[in-house]
Amino acid sequence: MRKKIVIVDDFEESCQLMVEILSPDFECHYICQSEKALELIHSVKPHLIIMDYKMPFVSGVELCKIIKDVPSLRHIPVIFISGAVTSDERIETLESGGDDFLSKPFHPKELSLRVQKRLKNYAVENIVNLSAANLRMSLNSRQCYLDSREIPLTPKQFEILKLLVENRSQAVSRQVFMTEIWGHNEVTQRNVDSQINYLKKKMTGFLGQISSVPGFGYRLDTE
Repeated sequence: MRKKIVIVDDFEESCQLMVEILSPDFECHYICQSEKALELIHSVKPHLIIMDYKMPFVSGVELCKIIKDVPSLRHIPVIFISGAVTSDERIETLESGGDDFLSKPFHPKELSLRVQKRLKNYAVENIVNLSAANLRMSLNSRQCYLDSREIPLTPKQFEILKLLVENRSQAVSRQVFMTEIWGHNEVTQRNVDSQINYLKKKMTGFLGQISSVPGFGYRLDTE
């Protein structure tokens, strides 16, 4: 299956040029109205987005921030393209969540190589999601959701829940938690119990259960 690319640029000639360059290797879609781009992105579910920095109505930076605020889209690499811009403007694209910047006019080969590199990095990152009942965990963004509600977890709580989900229906000992989560033995079993209790309180609405295994540890079960 060919990787999909969405191009957002208010100049149709620029869009058509990039499609011509990239279409031999990728499935390309483009839109010239930045204010309608999000709808196309949701529909296509691209592997990479190329967007112009300076666009009317919704600028590239504004659009990038919107994309990075959507959990299902924030992992998609974004390459900015533009004519003459200042170093501050380049920094602004990175701060908004952009992954790369290419100045116009660009060499066709450079565009292809930058796209291939970003897609390769994206594949290496191997974005992984874990799920259990109505629980979903993104190991890439380190976010956790019950249905559509995000659960705010501390780093240790996230790792504890990840360990339970990975070993669902199996008991995980307190010693394993202490070793895997804290990485040393300078904690007690009470630390484990305390974090599990905090975690359970945050998971109201979970269509499963985290149960205590007396004298051993904990187990996550789903219906």
